[in-house]
Amino acid sequence: MSKEGRQEREREAMRTLILETAGQLVAENGIQKLSIRKIAESMEYSPGIIYHYFEGKEDIIGQLLEQGYRNLLQNLNAATAHNSEELLPEEALSRSLSQFIRMAIEEGTQYRNVMLNDSAAVLRHTAVLHMGALQERNAIGMLCATLRRFKGLASQSERELELTAQVIWSAAFGLIIRLTVENPPEEQKEALISRHLQAMLTIASG
Repeated sequence: MSKEGRQEREREAMRTLILETAGQLVAENGIQKLSIRKIAESMEYSPGIIYHYFEGKEDIIGQLLEQGYRNLLQNLNAATAHNSEELLPEEALSRSLSQFIRMAIEEGTQYRNVMLNDSAAVLRHTAVLHMGALQERNAIGMLCATLRRFKGLASQSERELELTAQVIWSAAFGLIIRLTVENPPEEQKEALISRHLQAMLTIASG
């Protein structure tokens, strides 16, 4: 490997380490308490080293959120992947919602700390309830595409479909937050997720 290639690999490794450290701090203390100084202290480096790889705190937060969003989309796509026959819309919706809920629960505190943050910097990445979210947020766009396949929703306008997707997303988000806060026994958790999926299928089926 050339010297330039080795340096680039080392640079990416350091950027990854910084993001991983920042993610751990967000999970422990919340995104509002994240700072360059705390990241540097956790890594046992000087703050100046962090600025060599990122412009500042907002740059790191943006990278973290974009990375999380990409992972979310990859998991949602994997949930509805099929081999030969296209999934029925009911199965596609159920799988994608189930994957979304379970992935968010697995992230636990970090997911809750990020998604409940109301700062403008974070909302630029996490807001999904504004008009036009269908075009701006791939997750909402994917949900709308699935909903469009339901017979009862096929004739809805783009605006109506977006609102339906936002309500379904919000219902799942509410369940996720309560499950991560209360952490009920596994049997109750599964029962709640199952009932949520049934309720959302009822909404989609009209």
